[in-house]
Amino acid sequence: MVDMMYLSYRMTIFEYNIAFKTLQAYLKQNYPKNQLHTDQKDRNSYVTNALSKHGFQEIRLRKTVWGFCFMEIRFRPQLIINELGYYSLTNISEFKDISEKFNCVMKDFLSLNVPDFFEWNAKRIEAAVDIDISEDLIPKYLILFKRGYIPEYLFENKQTQLHWGSLTNVYLMSTNKTVNWYNRYETLLEKDGNSEKQYQDFSETKGILRFETQVRNGKELVVDVLSQDRLKKEVMKFYKLIVGKGDYHTLDKALQLISQNESDQYKREELTHMLKLLESCGGINSAKKIFLKGKDTKKAADKFGKLIKRLRNLNINPVIIPDEWGIVSLENLYHRIEKGLLY
Repeated sequence: MVDMMYLSYRMTIFEYNIAFKTLQAYLKQNYPKNQLHTDQKDRNSYVTNALSKHGFQEIRLRKTVWGFCFMEIRFRPQLIINELGYYSLTNISEFKDISEKFNCVMKDFLSLNVPDFFEWNAKRIEAAVDIDISEDLIPKYLILFKRGYIPEYLFENKQTQLHWGSLTNVYLMSTNKTVNWYNRYETLLEKDGNSEKQYQDFSETKGILRFETQVRNGKELVVDVLSQDRLKKEVMKFYKLIVGKGDYHTLDKALQLISQNESDQYKREELTHMLKLLESCGGINSAKKIFLKGKDTKKAADKFGKLIKRLRNLNINPVIIPDEWGIVSLENLYHRIEKGLLY
């Protein structure tokens, strides 16, 4: 359910100076090659990754130009309880144990006077779920997702556009949130090929499609954001918005389902016309633009939405499977994602 967190604690200048000296003394004695050093990309902070294998990917001391001081930690919680769990998510039920180990490292080993784990500010948290499916189907799902309903505020973001052509993920960014649905194995394969860093064996990630929502710029405490219902909503609300319910079908199969399940002739014709428009336009956003053209925008948009809902009620996703794929139907992952977020 949780992949990574970015924690922050605001300090006084006095606390900052003591923390710097205390942490640097510990690192000098135990990790002489990984002491605090100026971050070349962030000259206002000192950083170390000496404890990365224990989940503390970065420990950073920051002093802003306005004189504010912070300790910040890029934290992968699974690693503090399982050093081999680099590619695993952390369940909410595991955070009691995690908090105890976090406090032990920060207070007992590093001798830092900092708050308990749950009292840190959660500047960022990544809520996620991994779904096991056939590796060869993942690229097809990603194509279908991109043909779903992508809100303008997500689609027009510069980072969204930068990643839009990727074959391994659906990356949609807004001011405070990022939706990242991706092929776990292929993404790591790309990173491994483009980095001097030696990655642990990630063959276990084959056939995993991850659905992740990154919540950034948070101002709440860790204790407040680590709610199963809350994290589930962060993932599901974007899936509902973009994909919704209803299995994927070819046009012929979808038309067959309409014929079998809709008795009213006029309604059948409406849905048939809508499906053919969706198929010819290659996606919901493009079809909506054509549907609204030359009409009263509000009324036409309302009509479009109702037709989409009627298709979903017949277990037909508005996004059509291309005939050339040789696949008649594909399961909607809605219920599997929902079930996976129960832990």
